Amino acid sequence: MNQHRKTRGLLTALVVGTIALSAWVTPVHAEAKYKWKLTTFVTENSGTYRDFVSVFIDYVHQLTNGEVEIKGYGVGVLANAFEGPKAVQDGIADIAFFYPAFLVNTDPVNALFTGMPGGLSAEAMFHWIYEGGGEQLWVEQRHATMNLHPVISGIGPTEIFLNSNKAVRTEEDLKGLKVRTAGAWADLLTELGASPTVLQITEIYPSLERGIIDATEFATPSTNIKLGYQNIAKYIIIPGIHSPSFAYEALWKKDVWDGLSDDLKAKLTMAGRMATLTGFLKTGMADLDAMAELQKGNNEFVTLSPELIAKVRVISRKWSETKAAEQTKKGNPWMEKVSTSYYGFLDKWVKYGDYRLGDK
Repeated sequence: MNQHRKTRGLLTALVVGTIALSAWVTPVHAEAKYKWKLTTFVTENSGTYRDFVSVFIDYVHQLTNGEVEIKGYGVGVLANAFEGPKAVQDGIADIAFFYPAFLVNTDPVNALFTGMPGGLSAEAMFHWIYEGGGEQLWVEQRHATMNLHPVISGIGPTEIFLNSNKAVRTEEDLKGLKVRTAGAWADLLTELGASPTVLQITEIYPSLERGIIDATEFATPSTNIKLGYQNIAKYIIIPGIHSPSFAYEALWKKDVWDGLSDDLKAKLTMAGRMATLTGFLKTGMADLDAMAELQKGNNEFVTLSPELIAKVRVISRKWSETKAAEQTKKGNPWMEKVSTSYYGFLDKWVKYGDYRLGDK
């Protein structure tokens, strides 16, 4: 009898808890207290918008029970791809869904937030950000240097290395190649002898089509196939050592964020975390389907040499060390702080994570 009462009590608690949780996450039809405009760096028909931006917006609506209403705008409507944070600082947008690599020339620490060439895999990136101190450093850096508050809102898997009009296997094959890219990889490509150029998404296809560039890296298979790069570039180069993983953030003005209730801050942060996981899974599944389609097509797949992959790992870490020293001399401590954490975690992951299948 006592066991029966305990079981019945447990079931009652579970039902009550489920009802309470359902009430918390189910949207209500009420006038929103906050109506925010969100700018991003991709078009509304892109895979990134589908798998991350719209997912983040939907989670915010659900978790806040209609208290927050976000209207998303594709690149170029409120701001161009590179100016999302400035649009928030200037009051043009309330939120910027942003790719930190676009700010590497402003502060190289953004390369580490984005996903460093030759660096952490997506699985490792999840661990470093959420349990290894990365998220806290990210928040502190944005507060201190930009007066913005970030919510991590996406982590993605490995990208395609290049859609290219030339086969690339070795370092020698990169010599003189005109490549669209962004972030730290532009510096590293220069070191490898290529000729990098930074273009936003709307400029990539016509530049590749007209021969202004020879090759482009942009995103994972499911986004690239949607953008049609395989239709104008014969070769698909893998694996994406330039971007083993990547990450996105949603940025608010810090004073706006500070004015929100603790409850709402928690819900917005959770929306970012849920979007990160959901977007990662959606992208991964879409990438499998995209690769199956690409492999049936007319493109030739080319695999990078182990020597080039190994060299990227070496020169990317050296780049980080050099940038950290330069920034420290200028009085900016963040590259040193974040790179110490990032590479310390990477070393731990490699040393003690070798039981993981496929992580070497």
